[in-house]
Amino acid sequence: MKRRVIGYACNALLRSGIAGFLVDVMRHPHDPRYEGKAIPVRNLVIVSSLSLAFPVLYLRGRKRFRWSRYPVWSDDLYLSIFWLDMAGNYFGLYDRYTHFDLIPHFHGSGALAGTLNSAFGMRPRTAFGVANLIHGMLEAQEILTDVFFGTHNVRGWWDSAGDLTAGVLGTASYVGISALMQARRCPTRDATQQG
Repeated sequence: MKRRVIGYACNALLRSGIAGFLVDVMRHPHDPRYEGKAIPVRNLVIVSSLSLAFPVLYLRGRKRFRWSRYPVWSDDLYLSIFWLDMAGNYFGLYDRYTHFDLIPHFHGSGALAGTLNSAFGMRPRTAFGVANLIHGMLEAQEILTDVFFGTHNVRGWWDSAGDLTAGVLGTASYVGISALMQARRCPTRDATQQG
């Protein structure tokens, strides 16, 4: 019970932070931290749709996903992807530190893989593949918006290569951690399957 209360408190903090970052970017769209990166539109999409994925899925499909109760810790992990990205822009970390973006790419891909594995029951290899596919599509979107819409999200081929590598390492790490945690939770089931 205490663990779930902490999970809901974290959820509220993450959602409050995400909303606060959105308010700041909408009030200061031409701030150097946000200028030329399509941040206002991206953050509005995140807040209005992607951050609501778990509440909507819980209301509409909890039986399909076999959720007996709200998967608050999986939602927290999922929301942390957006919080970290938005915090990086809010605090100017992307502009101040050349390789800061490796941290959100590592965590974002890894957290997505962990979420797919824990909340949706995807096998580790499938979660690894799906998370990296989505990450690759997001990296391609950044390149294409730079080319066709004049944004400046990618600094060169080495930036994309580093981001994709960080994503692969993140997914491998998080899927491994998720598998270890699941094995620790169900040791008797593993023993009966072996015997």
